[in-house]
Amino acid sequence: MPNSKSDRIPLYATPLGVWAIVALWGLSHILLRALNTPVLGTDDMFENVLVQTLEPGYMLRQPPLYEWLLWSSQQVFGPTIQAALFVKYGLISLAALFLFLIARKAISDPRLAALCAFSYSLYYQFGWNLHEGVTHTVVLTAACAVSAFLFIKALETGRLSFYLLFGLVAGAGLLAKHSYPLFVLALVLAAASDRVWRPRLRLAGLLLAPLAAAIVYSPYAWWILSDGMTLLGSMSRTMGVTAETSHIVRAGEGLGKLAFGLLGFSVPLLPLLLLLFWPRFLGKKAPQTPAVNDVARFCGRTVLIMIALTAIMIVVTGATYVKERHMHPLLLLLPIFLFADLERFGFQRQWRWLAVIVVALVAVVFAARVPGLIAPDKFWCGGKCRHMKPYADLKVPLSELGAANATLIADNGYTGGNLRVLFPTARLVTKAIPARTPPREKCFFVWEEGDREPQVPAGDRFAKAAFWQADAPASVRYLTGAWPHLFREKGWRTTWWGVAELDPAAPVCR
Repeated sequence: MPNSKSDRIPLYATPLGVWAIVALWGLSHILLRALNTPVLGTDDMFENVLVQTLEPGYMLRQPPLYEWLLWSSQQVFGPTIQAALFVKYGLISLAALFLFLIARKAISDPRLAALCAFSYSLYYQFGWNLHEGVTHTVVLTAACAVSAFLFIKALETGRLSFYLLFGLVAGAGLLAKHSYPLFVLALVLAAASDRVWRPRLRLAGLLLAPLAAAIVYSPYAWWILSDGMTLLGSMSRTMGVTAETSHIVRAGEGLGKLAFGLLGFSVPLLPLLLLLFWPRFLGKKAPQTPAVNDVARFCGRTVLIMIALTAIMIVVTGATYVKERHMHPLLLLLPIFLFADLERFGFQRQWRWLAVIVVALVAVVFAARVPGLIAPDKFWCGGKCRHMKPYADLKVPLSELGAANATLIADNGYTGGNLRVLFPTARLVTKAIPARTPPREKCFFVWEEGDREPQVPAGDRFAKAAFWQADAPASVRYLTGAWPHLFREKGWRTTWWGVAELDPAAPVCR
């Protein structure tokens, strides 16, 4: 594949072709999900409650760029699953485009560079977990891909305009996730430690980029300062550095989780490469060129430095909140380096097999999602199957109570986020997310009871469910929803919710 080049580059190996293929892949998953169920799943439901208004900041744990993008998307699609999916797959197609542009600099054959971009679907976190979860990480992935390309362009050309663009995108990265600065530092250290790239660093550009990033980051920085809380304290709780366990034990635990996270994130891409190209890794095949080019080496060095910086941070802080789904910036450039290295050895037949595997796996993943959408039982999607919960059956009875223009207090994020899908004009409140809009003339507390019909008086169940100290409700009733299923009878599974009407003047409703 890599050696039999023709003068004409096929469409799929052009920037437009790669973007279009990934965008169509995303569109197919959007249609699959949105046409089968409107229910918001993991992460999306929480965000749906959060972005009822546009704010300079929402929480200290995560920067607000994802929320800004979601709010903007909701101005077109409403507070629906379509809005969240449009943001997700739009950012993924953008990341794929820029990863391909980097790969084109590292890999001589454009078809192999395109296969490299498509092979990111062999990362479990991209090929499967992305579809039902992931919010801020998608923004982080896109920011890392774009900023890496712009930094390479700045090094290649020496133009301050590329340093400026790099700084602006870096500002967006800072607004994506708090871990992003490590990626920028890894890029700079990778260039500074390389004899080819080090002389190309421009001091003026390295000073200009942080200024541009600061301008982009300033709205959130202002919000942090005006909020009066320390970011460090919030991040320490999130990363698990405030536990009573000794620092050494926590650091050891964090490093162990880092190692397992790196291994888990790499599956099945790395095992497949090891299996298909084993002669290269066992030294059984001679390379056709002595070494990878400068861009490929830069990508590999960035990966190693990023892993080392993360390990240092864990040792210094004793962080234990390290998961496989946090590895995106650490291993983002690894496929580019690996493909550039393997290109040196030829492997015509193996590349074709890899292309077949990528196409087959994409098709299998798409097909594997279908049963859980049309037959949401334990066999096909586990016990919870939250993405198929019958929230839609709440719309009519709650509308009759006046919920469309009321304050709706939900017992958890899943209930709250999906109530906003049903009632876009309502004021949604959860225990974790206070409302930023004025109170309404009616107020209801809605909680999920489970799959069994309640057998105790409604008032007693309300007293147990209401975690706020609210006064006795004016009325309490139960509502039920029937789960859909392709071949089971209606009512095969039901979920019950309790609804309590509260005094709108009560503090919890204000």
